[in-house]
Amino acid sequence: MHVDPRKAVAIADNATVRHNVASVLREDALVKQKQAKEYQALKRYEEDLHDASQFYTWQEKMKEKDHNEEEMRVRQRIVEMQLSREVAMEAFDSAVRKKHILAEHQREELQVEFDMQERMREHEMGEKKQLVEETKEDRDRARLAEQEALKERLQKADHMRKEREVDMERKKKEEEQEMDRKKDLIRQIRALEKVPVEKFKTFDPAEPPCQGLLEEMSLAELRERLRIVEAQREKELDAKRERQLAKKHEKQEELTEKAEMLARVRERARDEQQQRHEQVRQQKILEQEQKQRHREKCIVDVAAKLQLKKRQKKEEEQRLKLELKEIATKRQFLAANAEMVEAKAQAEQQAGLDREAQKRQKTILIEQRKQHQIKISEVQRRRDNQDRDVQEYKTMQQTVTARMDRAKAADIALKEEIRQSVQSARNIQRSKAQRNVTEFGHSSNAYMSRIQSRMATSC
Repeated sequence: MHVDPRKAVAIADNATVRHNVASVLREDALVKQKQAKEYQALKRYEEDLHDASQFYTWQEKMKEKDHNEEEMRVRQRIVEMQLSREVAMEAFDSAVRKKHILAEHQREELQVEFDMQERMREHEMGEKKQLVEETKEDRDRARLAEQEALKERLQKADHMRKEREVDMERKKKEEEQEMDRKKDLIRQIRALEKVPVEKFKTFDPAEPPCQGLLEEMSLAELRERLRIVEAQREKELDAKRERQLAKKHEKQEELTEKAEMLARVRERARDEQQQRHEQVRQQKILEQEQKQRHREKCIVDVAAKLQLKKRQKKEEEQRLKLELKEIATKRQFLAANAEMVEAKAQAEQQAGLDREAQKRQKTILIEQRKQHQIKISEVQRRRDNQDRDVQEYKTMQQTVTARMDRAKAADIALKEEIRQSVQSARNIQRSKAQRNVTEFGHSSNAYMSRIQSRMATSC
């Protein structure tokens, strides 16, 4: 295949992914979750002295084995279907003749149905004509009813127009009254505004209000105190900002450490993933080779069986040719006598009927034998699979039971050893205490021992 160099896409290098805080925290939480799972698995292994990896490995092997057996069974069925294809082709001709007869019968039934539908169509046409006449009469009556309804609507419209005019007059009078009332209110407000107002003295911000309240202060003092409070609040905000910056810097360092650790984890995971992919690729190559060998074997089996059937057909054709040749020879010898010719014709007809009956019987027997063999093979395969599953389950039970017995025996021996060690320690402690009591007495101690030794020295 020729590739246009102008349309060729260049191979891109590995792209650099920039991580934000959310992605780093999310990936760190995922790593911690995986580490917790691994810790629980190790702890469970430490407590129970075994894990489920062996069972999972056995389970995967069994699934793979079942999958391979299923593929082999499917290939076998494909071979059997190819063999049964020829039998189906022979049955196709008889089915075609049967379909021709059914088609002729269906054509006759369709002709009868067409005649019946034609009569029903004529009857429906008469009913529709009658319905058209009735519809015309109803339409004339509808026009008269529309004219009467139009007159009633015009009368109602005149009545509603008169009522609307009356309402407009009443509303106009109400608006005039409302306007007079508003004008009166405006005059009263203007009169109140013209009344002289009492004047107050000037305001001194340094003078206290002298209202007899606790903690009174002037406006200047209040402003000074407000300035002091604002300065103190500004200092607190600066201190809080510095603490937040320090905390942010610490958090940034922690995120940097997490990002570096996650980069190392990703690198190691990438290496492990490449190893797993290589193992999977090798396994797929082996499976493809096995499938190819099995496919070639199936093709060889099918070719051998088809060759056998072709040979059988050729032998049958040779046998039919010999029979036809013998019949032609007999016909030549019996041509002189009409009775002999008739007898020969009957014999040939009977031989043909016998041959057809034998062929039909042979075909039926072969088909029955094939079906019986397929059913027996399926039953035997199912029974073998069930026996194998039962045997494997029993083997697994025996293995688990033996492992549990060994673990219990080891546990009992460990407990017995611990009990003997504790008993030995207690006996040693008891003997030592008894020796001390015998040697020093119950009230002896280090202080009294030193005094007694000094007294003995002085003496």
